[in-house]
This record gives sequence, C-alpha cells and structure tokens, in this order.
Amino acid sequence: MLYQGSTHACYRSAVPIRIRQYLSRTGSIELPGGVQVWKAVGKGLVILLPVVLGMQLLFGSLISGVEESIAKADDLHYNLMITNSLLKAERSRLLTPEQVTSVAGGSLSLYKPEKGQVLRYHRASGQFRYL
Repeated sequence: MLYQGSTHACYRSAVPIRIRQYLSRTGSIELPGGVQVWKAVGKGLVILLPVVLGMQLLFGSLISGVEESIAKADDLHYNLMITNSLLKAERSRLLTPEQVTSVAGGSLSLYKPEKGQVLRYHRASGQFRYL
C-alpha cells in the first residue's frame, strides 16, 4: 500500500542550471560613481540612520506623553462635569422657597410676616401703611 506514492513522471532538465558558475562569471557589480562615492554614502548612512532612529524614538515618547496627559485632562474634565451637575442640582434644591423658609425658620427664627405686622412708609401720600 502506497500512502505517499506519486504517479507522475519526474524528469531532470537536460540543461544544467548552475547559478554559482553564472555569478562567478559575471564578476563584481559595477557601481555608478565609483567605490569611493558609495563608501562615503555608506558612512553617511551609518551615522545618519542612528540619529534618525533616535529622533523617532524621542518624538514617539514625547507624543505618547502628550497623549497620556490629554487623556488625564479629559478624565478630569469628565469628573468635574459630573461634580458640577451634582452641585447645580443641590443648589437648585436648596434655593427652593420651601427649603429657604424651613432653614431660615429653624436656624435663625425668621418667618414670613403675617398681614398687619409690617408697616411701610409711602412717600407719595406721606403716610404709613400696613402690608
């Protein structure tokens, strides 16, 4: 029983392919401008590439720091908005006339005057009148 048997015929090529021989025959690669120019370019790249990568790392860390501070400021703003809405609700509850009357009456013994308790002077008539 053949599990991995192949029924296809296998042929070797008639022309030998020898890549190593082809590469050795072509010789070295000619660079435009000469070897000295390309050595100078290589040295420049060796110096310039680490500088560029270092700047990229520096800018990346600065940007991530700024993004983090923006996220913190956004969270603080959201928390302050919630606190502000809660304080506004508390203020509106405390400034209702019923709450003001109950706090003034309980703490300071201040109550609304009843009819006939307040005397007011009217300049036009020159007389005092009860409210």
